[in-house]
Amino acid sequence: MADFKTHLSVGAATGFGVSVLTYWIDWIGDVRMAVIIFFATVIGSFLPDMDSDSGLPVRIIFGLYAYLAATLTIYYLHDNGATIYLTLFLPIASFVFVQFYLRKFFAKYTKHRGIFHSIPAGLIAFFAPLVIAWSTDLLTLEKFVIALAVSSGYFCHLVLDEVYSVNILMSHKRRKKIKLKEFSLKKYIKEHFGLKRSFGTALDLGFKQKEKYPAIIAYLVLIALIIISLPIIMEIYKKII
Repeated sequence: MADFKTHLSVGAATGFGVSVLTYWIDWIGDVRMAVIIFFATVIGSFLPDMDSDSGLPVRIIFGLYAYLAATLTIYYLHDNGATIYLTLFLPIASFVFVQFYLRKFFAKYTKHRGIFHSIPAGLIAFFAPLVIAWSTDLLTLEKFVIALAVSSGYFCHLVLDEVYSVNILMSHKRRKKIKLKEFSLKKYIKEHFGLKRSFGTALDLGFKQKEKYPAIIAYLVLIALIIISLPIIMEIYKKII
């Protein structure tokens, strides 16, 4: 699989492309939004590694989640006239919960290259930000582009992992030496093209071996998000057409 620097570089390149393209076709209003789209794509390119037990990507992801949780808590308390004590305590509590307890929960109950490395998870990375963005004051197409940026970064990560699961540097001589005692088309393709064990574990439908329940939960969440998003999608469709 690709390392952190490679994911960061490709995620940044994808973010640059998405921000420039959407700005050029007038889906976003100004350069500031283009910068937001760029960082949304980069963050999306980290999200599949939420199931990692350690490493820089997971620290970045949950660090961002923790700051976001604290910020949203402050806004909510401020709008509802909370006391100064709650305004000071609850944001800190939400930050600590996400950064330490939620991160430990993910480390304990998820497996790397599990459900987060799958197509339904990538689709959730589109519909979830779309639903969240719909509660903001942004323009309709800007909300759509934010969701598109996050999912673009997400799928960029998955595709890159699959690319790195193919040994493209395998020499032609080595391919000629490959002999299989019992012919199997699947084994032949795997050996001939230098496919690693990790091939097919990122861009799949989520039903990995011994991991049926996470896939079922992911599909239920995806269906619920799609149902919630239907009015939003119709409004976006009217704006684009």
